[in-house]
Amino acid sequence: MAQSSRYFKIDQDILLEFIYHDQGDQEKYRIEVDDNGSEVMFLDTVDQDPFSSRHLINELGSAVVNFDVTSGSGYLSIENFAARTLLLQNGKTYKFDLSALTSPADFTITGSLGIYSYSPTTQIGEFTPTLNGSIEYEYPGLIGGKIIVDTRANPLFASPDEASGNDINQTLGRYHAVNVPGADKTKYALLGYDSTGYYEMHNFINHSTEWTGGNEADLLNYQTEATANINYILYDTVRLHLRSGFSFAARGYEGFLFEVTASRTTQVENFLTQLVYLNQSNYEFSNPKPFILGETLWSKYINLKIPSLVNQNEEFLDRFYGDGTVGSSDFDVASNYGIKFKLLDKIETVNGFDYVYTGEENIFTVSREDEYVDFTVSIDDAADGDYFKIYGEKDNSIASFESHILNRIQTSSDDIVVIYDVEVFEQVGTSFIKTGSTTFTQYEDFSTPLLFRPVIQNASVAVNFSIDVTMRIYNQTDNTQIVKKAAITISQASKYGKRLSALKIDNPNILTEVYNILPSLSSNKTIEGFITDSLPRTVKYIPTFVERYNVIASSARVDLSMIGSEDGTNVKAGQEMYANVEEIETSEFVNEGDLEISIPPFSTYVKFVIAKKRGDDFEYISFENAEMIILTFNDGKTKLKFNHVYNKDIDMGKGEVLFKINEQNANTIRGMVNKTFYISIDNGADETMITKGKFTRS
Repeated sequence: MAQSSRYFKIDQDILLEFIYHDQGDQEKYRIEVDDNGSEVMFLDTVDQDPFSSRHLINELGSAVVNFDVTSGSGYLSIENFAARTLLLQNGKTYKFDLSALTSPADFTITGSLGIYSYSPTTQIGEFTPTLNGSIEYEYPGLIGGKIIVDTRANPLFASPDEASGNDINQTLGRYHAVNVPGADKTKYALLGYDSTGYYEMHNFINHSTEWTGGNEADLLNYQTEATANINYILYDTVRLHLRSGFSFAARGYEGFLFEVTASRTTQVENFLTQLVYLNQSNYEFSNPKPFILGETLWSKYINLKIPSLVNQNEEFLDRFYGDGTVGSSDFDVASNYGIKFKLLDKIETVNGFDYVYTGEENIFTVSREDEYVDFTVSIDDAADGDYFKIYGEKDNSIASFESHILNRIQTSSDDIVVIYDVEVFEQVGTSFIKTGSTTFTQYEDFSTPLLFRPVIQNASVAVNFSIDVTMRIYNQTDNTQIVKKAAITISQASKYGKRLSALKIDNPNILTEVYNILPSLSSNKTIEGFITDSLPRTVKYIPTFVERYNVIASSARVDLSMIGSEDGTNVKAGQEMYANVEEIETSEFVNEGDLEISIPPFSTYVKFVIAKKRGDDFEYISFENAEMIILTFNDGKTKLKFNHVYNKDIDMGKGEVLFKINEQNANTIRGMVNKTFYISIDNGADETMITKGKFTRS
């Protein structure tokens, strides 16, 4: 099973991505349990009772380095990337493992933006930047790379692979929480948080009479035992993607608590994490590749590694789910991941101890292994031309892939689309350069492959190029998605260059006749210039993307009539522009999904007004210059799409849109099982959903 992901929208500001590790390449997902990896501690909720509920807390090993430095093909490589640009944070210390270099002491960092030192004993170089700016790392005879120092750089390029994100870090504001014994199940004590300045005095697990579990001395003892007896732990990854502009404080919350549990055969739950994020925390990463999903931009994320429930090291199972003796584990091999997300209503300090209280919560389970392992994405080099076919499969069949999606749409009324993100990388020397990316969205014809032909920018020098495809089977109804990835590498870079290969002409003396061009005369040049200068030059701004956050809409059934007519019976096709519009039934503004229209068994016109809510007020969404505003009804294999109708009384600059449904299509719609309609905008390249609602038969 290759690496795969599933997405769950667990809050309006948080999208959970669960990343399953590749069962066929477990080496990438192992982390050693020692000072070169991530050490672990166990917190008993009942003192010295390993068979009651326990908490897992990680701690990054003291000897872990941020960067492994190697060489090859004339380049310095950082983490196997040649001449990699590093984005480092001012004030943070970074370690470089230089043991793979012939003369580690010759590795240098130029400039004077910080302090660099090298230890010949450990062969590790340490760099602490103190000023913002740009410098370089160098080594004699090899091509190095650039270092950019900023106040808050991207930790993605500098966090050790061994970091689990499940440690307690007061500097970053990463805390843990334990449920306080008693009747109030919403009360949690914060571990690592200090509001008094005397943390040792008010350490909850050491000094509170409410706590009956282990203390810090027990944690250290478990850490020592685990390091001596556990070789490695296999991890899956959880990412909590944060909406661009998120603010829990603005919503009246103090932050959130995120829990992941695993079951034991005794029905007891062990906590793989109990992570707390407060409004003053700052351990989220800036995503170098922000993405739009559910018409929302996700630009940051929190990264968390949790022990896998599949094919786990028995040494870890016996220690965390048992008393440490061989075979003592009571881990339930059928356990799934228990996910609990809880918003924090308040923080309070009582007798020096810090507590949080949870409010609104979301509780669900995630399968222990990928339920959709039979879904794959394929990239084929076409046999009948110079292009590639991209498509999804189920059980190695494209027909089964389409059948599954259509069946799901028809039986569950879910709205499912398939999104393909395609990226092109070119290998120049030992560097891989990203030169292109595009996104395709399939709303229908899921058995029809996408046809893709890349344009290689460095075709004359590239060794090869690769096409990376990420397929997302996205359920628009519940905001979940299944993600599959594939890649293909092609060595014929010149074949896909900017210019096609020139044709060889056997006899160059034979001229090729070209028709419909003017002779090269001065008079004709004057004519050409006049024609060119006479062409009108305008800039047309077309709306393309509308973020669906806080979109509201109202609908109205209307009648159209020509001047001098009492009804719309004489309005013919093409005459709608000049007809009079009379609203018959008008609804109030409602949120997405709550909008409702009625479809009679004869021709009808429907008017919508679409806006965005701004506090207690609203702002109309302008559709000026939009060529295609589309109303869609989709019932699996039957899909009806209607472009908007222009009319003198419809002000598209104020969010007004008019559609016509004729009698035949109206009766088809009335017979559909899926009662959802969609309004979207099509700019010619992409179609973006604006809002949706339900229809009834009238």
